[in-house]
Amino acid sequence: MIRRLSRRSHRPPRQRGIALILSMLMIVVMTAFSMEFNYNSYVDNLSSYHYKDDTRSYYLAKSGVRTYGLLLIFARQLSSNSMLSGMLQSFGITIDGPDMMCRSLPFLDTAMLRALQNFGGGSLDEDEESGLLGLLGMGDEGSEDSGVRSRGDTSELEGEQESLRRKLLEFEGDFKVDCADESSKIDLNGFANNRWAALPIDQHPTAQMIYGLISPPEYDPLFEERLKMDRWELIGNIKDWVDIDDQRSGIWGGDENSLYDKYEPRYRSKSAPFDSVEELRMVAGVTDEVWATFGSAFSIHTRNFKINVNAASPAMIRALIRAYTDPTLVNDQKLDNEIIPLLMAERMFLPGPFRNSSDFISRVKSKGIAFTTPEAEQQLKGLLSTDSKVFRLTSTGYVNDSTRTIDTVVRVSSNGVSYLEWKER
Repeated sequence: MIRRLSRRSHRPPRQRGIALILSMLMIVVMTAFSMEFNYNSYVDNLSSYHYKDDTRSYYLAKSGVRTYGLLLIFARQLSSNSMLSGMLQSFGITIDGPDMMCRSLPFLDTAMLRALQNFGGGSLDEDEESGLLGLLGMGDEGSEDSGVRSRGDTSELEGEQESLRRKLLEFEGDFKVDCADESSKIDLNGFANNRWAALPIDQHPTAQMIYGLISPPEYDPLFEERLKMDRWELIGNIKDWVDIDDQRSGIWGGDENSLYDKYEPRYRSKSAPFDSVEELRMVAGVTDEVWATFGSAFSIHTRNFKINVNAASPAMIRALIRAYTDPTLVNDQKLDNEIIPLLMAERMFLPGPFRNSSDFISRVKSKGIAFTTPEAEQQLKGLLSTDSKVFRLTSTGYVNDSTRTIDTVVRVSSNGVSYLEWKER
């Protein structure tokens, strides 16, 4: 009995599977690590592709701005060259400045460019393609390294250039650029014009044009029910945002900064010109509805505060007429349904675009519309033009799922374009 017990005491302990558990635990940890590594690699790789597409779409958008800018410069140079203009008119083609280019070609995209390229059978030689690629910002700039190598044996360089060479418009992605004439809008910084600083608000040219814009009776519910304010009160708030004093304009009086006491955080009126059109949204009374309804009719870049009647919208033509003419002689219904459509048709077809401000006024008077006073007629004449120098270009580049948009305002001259505003999104 004693011997049997001693044998049992020397038996090895029973195995309970700890090694198997550790092995399974290591497999789980390594699997999780591998999955995390693979996932991070996939995300990094996908991010690299998106970054590449995003960069391409940005430069395509930039190329759209440069391409349309070239068209505006060309139109400006052509309009100032009487010989070329006369030659084109003999073929029935009239290009009367960049504003006509913007009206005739309100948008441009790569599909149109490719169609034009193929129109002549794609018969552009290498020099022509290189020149166009350079204008689009996609040509060979000729780096310092290429200049050093060109002094030696150029056979290797020529071979590399031939292999890297692409034909015109042979790239991945597209762009589309839209053109809008800023000179067809009301310049809000007219309230900062020293020539009109002493005028009462109801005689201020900028205020009168804004009133003509917002005066139609269809906007009565907006002002009477939702804003609960007079139209001139809203115009006064816009003027007070720009003028240098602290007194409210018009019949209301008081401190103009008190309008902003209820805002969190509280702020004061700027007492300086607008830096952007979007800044109008900070003015008291300019709600989201007001901005959505009238925001597209304003600008801040024209400098001469004149409106190009050849590019103005029907609503803007109506605003000009209502600001300075007698509403008792022509009712709103006749103005909207007969007179303005007729003016638009004349401008587009016969007798053609308005030659100058006097031509516009004479055509308006020929429709039975009378000005309130001879002074009002002369004042309106000084606010009109038939030429534009400032344009808004909105260009969007598309590459796969990536899009980039550039919104810029340019001033056009015969020598080039200058950028007054540049926004990327």
